[in-house]
Amino acid sequence: MTATLLNKGHEAKIIDSDVEDYKNDDIYRIIKEYKPEAIIATVSLPTIYNDCSFLQEICHYSSANVIAKTSISYPPILKEILKKSSADFCIYGECDLNIDKIIGGEERKGTAFLSNGKLEIVENSIVADLDKLPLPARNLIPNEKYHYILLGDKTTTMQTSRGCPYPCSYYCAYPLVQGKKWRSRSPEHVLREIEDIVNNYQIKKILFRDATFTLNKKRTHKICDLIIQKNLKIEWWCETRVDCLDSKLMQKMRQAGCQGMNIGVETGDPEILETQAKIGMTLEKLNVIRNIAQKLGLRLHFLLMVGLPKETKKTLYETYKLICALKPESIGITIVTPYPGTQLYTEAKEKGWIKTEDWSMFDGHSPIMRTDNLSFQDLVKAQRMIYRGFSLSCRGPISWIRLRLLDYCFKRWISQERNTS
Repeated sequence: MTATLLNKGHEAKIIDSDVEDYKNDDIYRIIKEYKPEAIIATVSLPTIYNDCSFLQEICHYSSANVIAKTSISYPPILKEILKKSSADFCIYGECDLNIDKIIGGEERKGTAFLSNGKLEIVENSIVADLDKLPLPARNLIPNEKYHYILLGDKTTTMQTSRGCPYPCSYYCAYPLVQGKKWRSRSPEHVLREIEDIVNNYQIKKILFRDATFTLNKKRTHKICDLIIQKNLKIEWWCETRVDCLDSKLMQKMRQAGCQGMNIGVETGDPEILETQAKIGMTLEKLNVIRNIAQKLGLRLHFLLMVGLPKETKKTLYETYKLICALKPESIGITIVTPYPGTQLYTEAKEKGWIKTEDWSMFDGHSPIMRTDNLSFQDLVKAQRMIYRGFSLSCRGPISWIRLRLLDYCFKRWISQERNTS
């Protein structure tokens, strides 16, 4: 959005208060010095209350038009944001190319506002041709301060596609935010941004933020070919699915500088995989990809979750065994979060599984949803035991006794479930 404003002759400034460690007074000082006509501030679900409170302070402090920017499209939350923030309106859609018209009041697509206390939502207009997007205005951010734990310091992010067509939309927020139709930038457009990053900002590490970076294998091959042809010495990381990978593609990715991938695994139970989680992925495919990655020196970060409706203590044990057997380089385990707007949220509301709608707890780590099979306490305990199993399995023979003891405790926990039933 900032790049679009600059390209159309406007002045613009980006404040990333997190990375700059700014306090409220620092931002007020910048606003006073800069005297902006419009201020756009982001609002996310887990930080919604602090974000809205801050926006409200800005409304009192500045005469500028204050606009909330969020990825949330769920009407009750949009209304809550507008009420709590006192913002003039809220951008929820893809306003990358028409942000100047949005600010100027000429366009309202992709926005929501209150009219006499009633919520009005104007239909979103997606960017169909992502090659029309300008290169991001990285010159306005402190590039040297960004870090990604799996790549290291001075890492920047890129997004080369939007949307996700897979049925994990049952619980996943990606389709809510970006839509179910997959749209991609051309390999040549992607290369332009990579060259800009390397040549103009001397950044050599890139985290691709696509929901499924390798969804189109042919396109991914072309991107890698261009990186290799241009001799761009970069290290990069991406997120994708097991069923969107193969040996030939992974070899090409490694040659082009790929260091590793975040892989959505979710669970070690085959039935849950087939019916509720990563439909289309199998444990056999995961084993194959894990072996190829090890041979190529590609690191895998498994993305797991506990607490899908069909989950039991026994299926959680299957996840534990899978991690101990495959030994990925790293893992992340979230507790299932019923994001508003997903089918899971509707189902959980109907069954009374959700214990709170304090949105600050919808962070992927707080146990806010139980199921018919698992309590809130069960979810926390399972998460802790799987993490512990992963840690011990990576330490070699010395931790073998502790791992056996943990395995015994897990099985005893399962037997307690049977006794109770």
